[in-house]
Amino acid sequence: MKNNIAIFRKELGMTQKQLAHAIGMSVEDLNAIENNTLEPTLIDANNIVKALKKEYIAEVFMLKELD
Repeated sequence: MKNNIAIFRKELGMTQKQLAHAIGMSVEDLNAIENNTLEPTLIDANNIVKALKKEYIAEVFMLKELD
């Protein structure tokens, strides 16, 4: 799953540490999600979206196309 976390996080002037703290996640896990090496749970994805002040999960996360 691709995402725009870094773009929206930087627009808000947030560091990974600040965002991770805001959603109760480790910086390591947030970094892995942001770098597409870990897929978030639906709850974590929703928490990230809210912390980034977005309304829809699809604004932040994009599903990969199936072949």
